[in-house]
Amino acid sequence: MTAQAAADVKDVAAREALFDMIVEKTMAREAWSPHKNKVNGVSFPEAFEPFREEFISAETDEALFYAITRLSNVRYDGHLSVTPVEGGLALKEHPPLAAPIHLMFDFSEQEPALFVADFSADISDIEGGERLSIGDRVVSINGVPAAEYVKSTRLYHRASTDASFKMRFVRSANVKSTLLPDAFYRDSFDLVLKPNRGRQYSVSAPYKDPAEIEFRGVGDQTYPGFEKVLDFTSFDFYRPTDDRKVVIFDWYGFRSDIVEAMDAVMAYADREGLLDHDVIWDGTYSRGGGRGAYAIQRLQSKPFKTTFGNVRISDVIPLFIAERKEQFDRRQTMSDGSPELVGDPAWLMDWLLDDVTKGIKAGQVYSNDVPFKLAHAPKYSDGVLYPADTHFRGKMVCWLSPRGGSHLDQFAAIVADNGLCTILGMPAGGYSNTWEWEETLTWPGTEEPVVEYMWNIGHTIRPNGQVLEGNPAAVDEYIPLTAENYADYYDILMERTFEILSDDRDKR
Repeated sequence: MTAQAAADVKDVAAREALFDMIVEKTMAREAWSPHKNKVNGVSFPEAFEPFREEFISAETDEALFYAITRLSNVRYDGHLSVTPVEGGLALKEHPPLAAPIHLMFDFSEQEPALFVADFSADISDIEGGERLSIGDRVVSINGVPAAEYVKSTRLYHRASTDASFKMRFVRSANVKSTLLPDAFYRDSFDLVLKPNRGRQYSVSAPYKDPAEIEFRGVGDQTYPGFEKVLDFTSFDFYRPTDDRKVVIFDWYGFRSDIVEAMDAVMAYADREGLLDHDVIWDGTYSRGGGRGAYAIQRLQSKPFKTTFGNVRISDVIPLFIAERKEQFDRRQTMSDGSPELVGDPAWLMDWLLDDVTKGIKAGQVYSNDVPFKLAHAPKYSDGVLYPADTHFRGKMVCWLSPRGGSHLDQFAAIVADNGLCTILGMPAGGYSNTWEWEETLTWPGTEEPVVEYMWNIGHTIRPNGQVLEGNPAAVDEYIPLTAENYADYYDILMERTFEILSDDRDKR
């Protein structure tokens, strides 16, 4: 195409055509979560329309990129990103910068209530820093009232639940990046704070290289009376230093080493006489991955039904099947990295080439539901899995938080819906699909790239039959992070856990 034609695609008509194309593709491809849409009070495509004027009025790369981001995030899905691509919309580059103050939400309150969670061990370069105190409330951020600032950033974050958004907000609040438009940032991170007693005050924290900041570690995980004896990419394993019959898994994510790691732990536990111990599974900082059912078969002693999944039939599913077939033919299977397959990888291909292909020809809206990605059982299975020959035989208590999701949410749904443990803390982040589809959007009628865009193309089905996306498993005892308990939160979880385990032992 000519240079003149390339310039012409960025007029109002082109932007409106791009908007309509995104909406059309989304309505055809997206696997909607009825529960999530009801919670958020949205219906589609009507929910997209309020963003049309902002979208077609965006006359710069940056303005259009953020308009596309906000349009995407009205779907409230923690997985679905908008990403710059070569030759597409360009953003200004930012070096990685962070301010030496961490914030956290008080989850016991309905209104957005932020407080100071941690700050630099060296506060000499924070203007007003001598007054900083953990738990002080945030009145304003960069000159904007805190509640207003939080609300204005919501659709720049991809998050499936309000709690997940809050965790993502605090993770990035002190970071200067391209997550938000430049207008949200100042040269420093400026806060007005209010202590429990006394007058409000201001602090101004400089942005610097994150590697130069040493935080105090307030609220960090601690396990008094336990020692780490094994460490892996997926988790660390702790045993007691006294005669308590409890072990701890500090879980980071369901990573590629999970099978080997679980096997190593079980061999160690068998050798050391730990299999009758109770299990504390700490997933408060866990992320996603795969193979969670393999771990559950070894963490406890009950049969359980795993999650199921499907795909939304659309124009991209034949392309998706072709991609998976190419991977299968190249033998890119479980042994060297595909995180979702534990069983026979042919199970997945058989389903895609048979059931799903028949669904396409029949004009179905969704495929049939099968055990999640055929990871642990074939398509005809009822999804019930049984404990491994070597497994922990005690009780299990799980700790959760909204910091993570994806396969963490699947793990939480399995243990909750099957009654495998007692869950303490706060629900996980509530984001889980079977698969997503990524595509480089181009200006309609051209091959000129715009951005990389994503769709959720399949449901994760909880063992209780509900769609998991935006619908995390509930905890048995809600113990929220608050300004008052933040520094001692893990002590509180530990104390309550031992009360539960002690009660269970008295009943045995």
